[in-house]
Amino acid sequence: MCFYNDGLRFSCISCGDCCRISDGYVWLTHEIEHAICELLDISAEEFRKSYTEVVDKKVALKSLSNGDCIFYNEKQGCKIYDARPLQCRTFPFWPENVKSAQYWQRAGEMCPGIDKGELHDKDEIERCLRQMKGT
Repeated sequence: MCFYNDGLRFSCISCGDCCRISDGYVWLTHEIEHAICELLDISAEEFRKSYTEVVDKKVALKSLSNGDCIFYNEKQGCKIYDARPLQCRTFPFWPENVKSAQYWQRAGEMCPGIDKGELHDKDEIERCLRQMKGT
């Protein structure tokens, strides 16, 4: 029996803490790159040159020098919210955060929306986990 059989509570409070993880990467798929290019109305070449980097042969969004996501703005929030990557859409239901109640608590130390608000059932959590596994 997993610790989240009865679901987990989480509601985003738009604090941006998950957008400012200094040692993390936001990985991109071709589909997400295309969606962001459409949203920003720029070419794929311009997008890659200005907003991405290659890490371990995978494409990731660049981070600013302080660790913030290149698309995060403290006043506006996510500048590409409607086309945000899967990693952003599924947070905090990442494999490393739902390994155990202890890992979930640790994630809650970084994210004030964890253990508050909306109850997400086990099926929804596992759907997020399957999506993340596919990246």
